[in-house]
Amino acid sequence: SVHLARRISESSTMSEQDGQRTIQDAIRKIMRDNKLSHDEKKEKIQEIYRKSNPMLKLCASNETGDSVPTYQNEEKKILGCKHYKRKCKLLCPDCNKLFTCRHCHAATEKHPFRRKQVSTMLCMCCSELQPVAQYCRKCKENMARYYCGTCKFFDDEPERDIYHCEKCGICRRGKPDDYFHCDNCGSCVSIDIQAEHKCFRNSISADCPVCGDYMFTSTKLVRFMQCGHCIHSSCYKEYARHHYTCPICRKSLANMSSLFSHIERMLQTQEMPPEFKDVTAEIYCNDCEKKSTAPYHFVYHKCNPCGSFNTQLLRKVGPQEKKTNS
Repeated sequence: SVHLARRISESSTMSEQDGQRTIQDAIRKIMRDNKLSHDEKKEKIQEIYRKSNPMLKLCASNETGDSVPTYQNEEKKILGCKHYKRKCKLLCPDCNKLFTCRHCHAATEKHPFRRKQVSTMLCMCCSELQPVAQYCRKCKENMARYYCGTCKFFDDEPERDIYHCEKCGICRRGKPDDYFHCDNCGSCVSIDIQAEHKCFRNSISADCPVCGDYMFTSTKLVRFMQCGHCIHSSCYKEYARHHYTCPICRKSLANMSSLFSHIERMLQTQEMPPEFKDVTAEIYCNDCEKKSTAPYHFVYHKCNPCGSFNTQLLRKVGPQEKKTNS
């Protein structure tokens, strides 16, 4: 049995050596190919490493510069990236490349970063490649103040509160006691607006109507408008400077009673040309979703049921048509 074990060990060593020689021969062939550009050669070499023995992944990372530490602030030696402070890189399970975070991955790769399937990390303090964990198994350094083993998420920002929501299935910014999970829209919402919270089924699992970014996993704050649709808070602030209706359903963004009162006072001081005095308008109200009639105006028409000026002109009705209908 001792001899058998020795033969197996020797066979395994020879197999590894043969595999390495095969890889080296393939790399030399690529390097000698004058038809390939520098970037094409680099990509083909990376592909060879990705398909080879998993133990060679770190070698590939070293050759391509993936294992070089990145900094959020290089002058102060704060490890991380422009998105997060952290002391590790994660190995993407699909492309086998090291990235500091999923946003850094998205900047260069077309496929999604399946962070929950990540199993390997690189400590940027000692360059040890190892299973994902909060502490490095070699140098014992803490990778980040906050660590979620489910999301494989690290954040070393001391002033940022983060918690994992089991129902959302992801980590959220804030303190868990300040939010409740809404089963209808499928998201965490501030308890400050729990009483008046209005939403649609899975409404946050959509793209922002202004910037187009997916909101459910967005790092930007999301706001629920009065109608129940969602939008990034920063996008809402800019959008509301020029519009007062939801970009999706056209309902009023907020209580517009002061604006509508101003419009009504303005209309009382304006007189329509004689040919439009007896013309009425059939309108549809975006707020109460009812049809009604109103005196025709070039711009504004007041909804009879709710008093809103957030209306659409369906058609004009002249005096002759009114007589025929009556």
